[in-house]
Amino acid sequence: MSAQSSIQTLSPEANEMRERLRTDLTTRAAYISDASIFRRVPQAVLEVRSEADIALGIEYAKAEGLSITSRGGGTSVAGNAIGEGLILDTSRYFNKILDIDPEAKTARIQPGVICDQLRDAAAEYGLTYGPDPSTHSRCTVGGMVANNACGSHSLAWGTAADNVVSMKIMLGDGSVVEVNSDGTSSEELDGKLKALRDANLKELRTELGRFARQVSGYGMHYLLPENGFNVAKALSGSEGTCGVITELVVRLVEKPKHTALAVLAFETVFDAAAAAASLRRPGLATAEGMGGDLLDALRSRPGQQDAGSNLPGMGAANRGGVAKAGGWLFCETAGQTMEQARSIADELVQSAYAAQTGAAIDAVVVTDHAEARTLWKIREASAGIVTRLPDGGEAWPSWEDSAVPPENLADYLRDLYALMDTHGLRGIPFGHFGEGCVHVRISFDLGTEEGMAIFRQFMEQAADTVAKHGGSLSGEHGDGRARSELLTRMYSPKMMKAFASFKAAFDPEGLFNPGVLVNPERIDESLRPGPGQRSFELTPVHALSRDKGSLVNAVNRCVGVGLCRSDEGAMCPSFQGTHNEVNSTRGRARVLSEMFRGTTLPDAYKSEEVKDALDLCLSCKACASECPVNVDMATYKSEFLHKFYEGRIRPMAHYTMGWLPKLTHWMHQVPGAASLANTVLRFEAVQRLVKKVGGIEPTRKMITFSGESLQRWAAKRNETEAASPQGTVVLWPDSFNNHLDTGPGEAAVEVLETLGYRVIIPEGFVCCGLTWHSTGQLDTARKVIKHTLDVMEPLVKAGYPVIGLEPSCTVMLGHEITELVPEDPRAAALSAAVVPFADLIAKHVPADGKPSASWPFEQLNVGAVSQVHCHERSQGDHGSSSAVLRSIGIAEREIETGCCGLAGNWGFEPGHAELSRSLGERELFPAIRNRAQDDVVLADGFSCRTQIAEGTEVRGMHLAQVLLKAKITG
Repeated sequence: MSAQSSIQTLSPEANEMRERLRTDLTTRAAYISDASIFRRVPQAVLEVRSEADIALGIEYAKAEGLSITSRGGGTSVAGNAIGEGLILDTSRYFNKILDIDPEAKTARIQPGVICDQLRDAAAEYGLTYGPDPSTHSRCTVGGMVANNACGSHSLAWGTAADNVVSMKIMLGDGSVVEVNSDGTSSEELDGKLKALRDANLKELRTELGRFARQVSGYGMHYLLPENGFNVAKALSGSEGTCGVITELVVRLVEKPKHTALAVLAFETVFDAAAAAASLRRPGLATAEGMGGDLLDALRSRPGQQDAGSNLPGMGAANRGGVAKAGGWLFCETAGQTMEQARSIADELVQSAYAAQTGAAIDAVVVTDHAEARTLWKIREASAGIVTRLPDGGEAWPSWEDSAVPPENLADYLRDLYALMDTHGLRGIPFGHFGEGCVHVRISFDLGTEEGMAIFRQFMEQAADTVAKHGGSLSGEHGDGRARSELLTRMYSPKMMKAFASFKAAFDPEGLFNPGVLVNPERIDESLRPGPGQRSFELTPVHALSRDKGSLVNAVNRCVGVGLCRSDEGAMCPSFQGTHNEVNSTRGRARVLSEMFRGTTLPDAYKSEEVKDALDLCLSCKACASECPVNVDMATYKSEFLHKFYEGRIRPMAHYTMGWLPKLTHWMHQVPGAASLANTVLRFEAVQRLVKKVGGIEPTRKMITFSGESLQRWAAKRNETEAASPQGTVVLWPDSFNNHLDTGPGEAAVEVLETLGYRVIIPEGFVCCGLTWHSTGQLDTARKVIKHTLDVMEPLVKAGYPVIGLEPSCTVMLGHEITELVPEDPRAAALSAAVVPFADLIAKHVPADGKPSASWPFEQLNVGAVSQVHCHERSQGDHGSSSAVLRSIGIAEREIETGCCGLAGNWGFEPGHAELSRSLGERELFPAIRNRAQDDVVLADGFSCRTQIAEGTEVRGMHLAQVLLKAKITG
């Protein structure tokens, strides 16, 4: 139907809604996938705000001949939340908790409510929502129910179906039906379902509901008389194929008063799997398993070399003389008292030790919550971690969710490994071993026709293998596009026919999520990393050494688990500020993937749509560390901008702020020029003109320049003749501390000299290339770095440490320059010589913390609001700064939300000011305004101090300045 004719047939309300549809290519590209390997390009996305919106969306889709797919957090691993028609996204607006009834222990909610949002609200009443998948910080409850998700505590609290009381769903005719534990609000629908049930009693009783994690297919066994004709549970796990959930009532459970965590180590993952079934007992809430390869994969990540050192089985004193553990079980126990929880955990350990075969080789019991969270994070990050094997190879989902009766798990795992070996594949297992569910990402080669053939062979044989062990294709993720085609290998023809009739009872037109469960699409149809993805691969400027020099490989790190959509942590600030999928790290990765393919975005590297998707990326690098697979969107953005503006005139901001190091250097070559510039810029009319010409956001305050450079200040000083017992260090004159705010640099020199160092500041122009890198001027960045290497070569060869003050420049020197000029060994030498200022100072902190001749700093005894620079948080370590602050009596309150919101040049670029300021208002600005009168504001980053000054009119201090304030004089 033409657009004009559909307008004429739509109601006025639907036409008004149509204006809110997101049909731009940027949005459609961001929604092409979820956490699966599948690719479906939607025609439109509707961000649902009300039940009425859903009705209007259905009206529009039917008029246009489009299918309808419901989507929550988009963390579905089986391709359940994608489609080629209309996407109904409930996560951004349709996410209200409508009511919590603490007496009935229920919650009435809209489907877009985040799992943790519900758990936090319920916690006020001593309650919680039981299902807790590893994506609990960003998955929606509506999506959890649709896929019948479970999580680690399903031993205690069951699946999402077990926790549904009732729900409302909208059908294809726009009517809303309430479904509950004894039927529906529609007599006609009840009649159809009872007739279908009665015609298939044998199949429902013998093929379905055989064990807790049998999630594949529809849960029609809940319709049986002995199960109370529970239609609400039967619809749980229907994967959006029967209608659209508009409201849910879910069961809440009492939070355990006390918990303990027993982590059991085994020689092999098969031993861990065998033990899991035998350890089940009252008081055991989880029995989560993982293999040793998962720890190897985690340790291959940057900065994670020692991860998991607190796990049992890693030392030399293991039982049976086993050198190293190859599998673990995480067993959480619950009790009315800590003693009871601890006692159950201790009993588990003794039982595991006493096993006749496959006994535990080591164990640890933890009762401290923080220590337990540290251990749990290893398991919870599994879904992302295992998408990269320890050697950097790619691993993919699709056979990631199989389940068998727990007593069969060890044998099933052995057969699964043998099958992988047969096809030359590798994978890392983890999962809910206590319930027989195993997750594994496998090293499929999805980019070639040969690899695709092996993929299909493996999937078909794996389905036969799990069926042989009495298992299920899916244990909690649903079948989706990943496994629906394989259901015939698990169920009889009559059962498959009953599934089709079940869907037809709700959705006779086949409107909702077609291709899933009934009339399935092929398991190898239209894969995101499949053949054709590399049509527009380019040779990047960065070495991308962890991704074999391929930007496609780098972007493919994002499998879509969606941690970047969480409001916890620092990733991703632009999503946290907008809750727009396009502005998430995952959304941008999906757009870049489409750019490489070149079909929906045929302009590829010259695509305005890709530029739009990357526009609000702050280049904070939070994703480089907090993403489980270390997606580095800042680097991908700089590569894209480099290619996009090749042969084009850039925005003026790229010239004024990208070239800021050179401009300020030249300014300080002319005596008095900086002071004159500051004087002239005090005039409002001049400021407005400069900002307009320079491409600077008009609502921003202009920065000012130091009267003289740090280099000039140092050259004028009379170098002390006193001995330098600590030797010589080079203080890096970054452009910010050298030309814009020399206070931290001057303070650092005095502090270092006080501690017995001779301080050298290089002369002439040196720069790490940061501002050119962030604006995608990579050829210039390489030239600047090579010039810097010429200047620094003799100082590095002399063995002098290079002390960094500005976190972003320190990270650039310590981590990035080797990727930009990998061919020059001097880059690696300079990188190795870089030492953050705080790291050097921390070495001098006395064990007793008392002032002395070697530590001449007094106790300030004040608090501090501490804004850790996002690059330090991502690729550095703030621990040294914290240790130094403690040593001078400062009680530090660290801002937890990450980036201050300015992000260097980004916050000064037109159109970014509103989001920039809103990010500051999340936590940073209120914390500063509400601090005690004498508390200091610590911010080592120049852009952080700039943002703080503009947002609160408070001047932040660098650690060096705080130390100088604490210096004992006289």
